[in-house]
Amino acid sequence: MNVVLTVLYIGFLGTAGWAGSGLRGPHRPIATWVVFATVAVFSFLQLLAAPALFTALRRDRTAIADGQLWRLLTSAVVQDGGWPGTIFNLIALAALGLLAERLWGTRRWLALALCVQLLGGLWGLVVQPVGAGTSLIDFGLGGALATTAAVVHRSPLAVVSLAAGSALLLLGDIHGGAALAGALFALLTVLPLRSQAK
Repeated sequence: MNVVLTVLYIGFLGTAGWAGSGLRGPHRPIATWVVFATVAVFSFLQLLAAPALFTALRRDRTAIADGQLWRLLTSAVVQDGGWPGTIFNLIALAALGLLAERLWGTRRWLALALCVQLLGGLWGLVVQPVGAGTSLIDFGLGGALATTAAVVHRSPLAVVSLAAGSALLLLGDIHGGAALAGALFALLTVLPLRSQAK
């Protein structure tokens, strides 16, 4: 199962990024670099000097049920995948984040990141009650980019990406929920813009 999930993860993010690279926008990627730096600092601190940060900030269904709702957000800045997961998440955040923020701007990027982190985290309480990482934002960005490329350019790569995201959702993987949240966010923002342009 781990091999299947790895193939779906790489396939989803790779095709979403490739499909999204055909989209252009005039905005400067400020939020991407701020979030990247924040995640890098907390993650490296967790991995190098303060492993207790993971327990203090992670998504934890029991702690959230006890009122620690902030964990739905703070779980994005620590990682449960060690060094490999951290590097993978940071690379995906930079690549997909830059594409998305140039296309939609800082405010919409931040709204998307917040939306997918919260909705993906809620889905995580069902399928993965304890965990952490920036991957929910990464997969949400991927879902939004793939949906935009599918709607605007009818990109076959975007369809492949969305199929991989759907497979993750059907397998009960936390990243499928984040991809779906990103896709829905894009549908609510891309389709109105497209209809106005006609």
